[in-house]
Amino acid sequence: MIGRPGDSGIPDIPITNKYVSRCHGYFDTSEAGVTYTAANTTNGTIFRRKMLKPDETVELWDGDELIIPIAGKEESVDILLVCCFVENRIRIWRDLRLASRDALTGLSGRNTFKTWYLQNCYLKHRENMCLFILDIDFFKRINDVYGHSAGDEALKTLTENILRTIGPTGYACRWGGDEFVGVMTGPSAVAGKMLAEMSKRIHDTRIDGQFQMTVSVGLLDISETGSGEDIDNLVVLADQALYQAKEKGKNRICIYKSA
Repeated sequence: MIGRPGDSGIPDIPITNKYVSRCHGYFDTSEAGVTYTAANTTNGTIFRRKMLKPDETVELWDGDELIIPIAGKEESVDILLVCCFVENRIRIWRDLRLASRDALTGLSGRNTFKTWYLQNCYLKHRENMCLFILDIDFFKRINDVYGHSAGDEALKTLTENILRTIGPTGYACRWGGDEFVGVMTGPSAVAGKMLAEMSKRIHDTRIDGQFQMTVSVGLLDISETGSGEDIDNLVVLADQALYQAKEKGKNRICIYKSA
């Protein structure tokens, strides 16, 4: 099933766009080939320049394209699905995916995160959303004392906890080094509580069987900034809150407050 993640679960092919239905359609793969069956949705699916009817099934071949139209709904980006059966085409798409992700953590890189944010998180659509930036306290010391492999384990442990915290409606990236930036739904009070629970969970985990670590977090409510489309500015503001968390002794969360 392809669709938008929700409280009931995550589809086999999740698309985190609010205009995509929870159940948008079904792919069926067998020795005979691959078919796609459209569900009864608002924006539907376009195949070979034709809008598919609900429950209509089409046979797919290598290179066929399915389009979920989003344009005209205040966002000018449609979703394109390309069917890949030939190994060379699969390898190309795999390489493209790997190029946009951090090799160690599997998270998106900074530029991919920015693109995702611009496509999905305009302020007028996401009033109830927060952005956070966090890093590991004394990360250099971890590398110096326990070695870089232990530092890698610390980063992977942090990644697992971030993904668990933000859930299917959030999105996170490795911003650089031991810095991570993410977006999660909910007001800052709720997001702060969830991040605090994550912070405690991380502190209670012995990394690589050798040491414990802590994280510091800067958090802001996007709706309070007045510049929801400028992702770079949002990160700068969240970073100011992160700096306050470091100044106050680390291992804590500070929420950005506008003057």
